[in-house]
Amino acid sequence: MGCSLSTAASSSEPVSGNTTENAGGIISAPTTEKMETNEIANSNIKVSVGEVSFVAMIENSETGKAFLSKLPLTLDMNELHGNEKYHYGVELPTNAKYFDKVLAGNLMLYGNDCLVLFYGDAGGYSYTPIGKLKDTTGLSKALGSGNVKITFSK
Repeated sequence: MGCSLSTAASSSEPVSGNTTENAGGIISAPTTEKMETNEIANSNIKVSVGEVSFVAMIENSETGKAFLSKLPLTLDMNELHGNEKYHYGVELPTNAKYFDKVLAGNLMLYGNDCLVLFYGDAGGYSYTPIGKLKDTTGLSKALGSGNVKITFSK
């Protein structure tokens, strides 16, 4: 059993850039202008899957700062629903919000110790945002359909 109970979505289309949550809990891509403004307050990290790397922007929050303090981390992440990889055991402070929709590339915390990286759209559950990949091109292919080792580093 995984740490997220999200419903599988069959979108393998990449969702590029930073995302924000609107009043309805929907995560949507902001304009480039908003992304540049947010980058000033956030930290970038590298997310590596084998030989493929992605850049993630970590939230300027208590959860984001706590996650950064644990890096580098190499985790065996389990497959769930064909749209996410998860790993239990990374305890972080929580500030969960209900999300109607979570987009591919979002890095979230489920509960207080389950790291979830989405590579397909999902939603309908409460998560604490940690960060998001700037570009998800090739993410689904890199992660594959089974369990995978992912390294998060500064």
